[in-house]
Amino acid sequence: MTVVTEHHADSGHHEAPEVISHRDRMGVLLLIFADAAFVGALVFTWFYLRTLNQGGNWIPIDVSVASTRPSWIVTGVAGISAVFMYLGLGAVRRGNVKLLLTFALVALAVIIADLYLQISALQSFPFTLSNGTYACTMFALAGANVFHLGLTIFLGIGIVNRIRQGRYSQGDHGHVREVTYWWIWVAVASAITTYATMFTY
Repeated sequence: MTVVTEHHADSGHHEAPEVISHRDRMGVLLLIFADAAFVGALVFTWFYLRTLNQGGNWIPIDVSVASTRPSWIVTGVAGISAVFMYLGLGAVRRGNVKLLLTFALVALAVIIADLYLQISALQSFPFTLSNGTYACTMFALAGANVFHLGLTIFLGIGIVNRIRQGRYSQGDHGHVREVTYWWIWVAVASAITTYATMFTY
């Protein structure tokens, strides 16, 4: 049985909570913006190499393409996990920290399962890195999603631990909000890259 403990220790800082919350929010939004630029660069590379296709190296004749179905499943599971995290944010905004813990645990379990699905999808590719630019770009997109999911799991574990320590309340839950922003972005990024891979030829 999981117990949420109360935590009232002085954090040691003397800045107003609003100032700290604003700075944290801006930091996460800048991180998402930077990562969006990275994802955008990957998608641009996908379409650029697909259009360029010098010497037929995009997809050599003897190379099979990967099904987009596993990628859409990964995207859907990421979306479900983000929904649970958002529900947890709504719960703490209403002052229900125990419900936040429940939703955060479910969201964390789902995103861990999603990482397993993404790695399985990557390992099932019917090609290797030496099979043309299509294959290399597919591995890059899948690898980026593995990184996103891994970072989300790391953040999720941190949030769950802080919830159990009683660090959050109705009036102080900025970190939960920021992590939820990131969680939603990961699902959106997965959808963007998966949609791009539908334009194979």
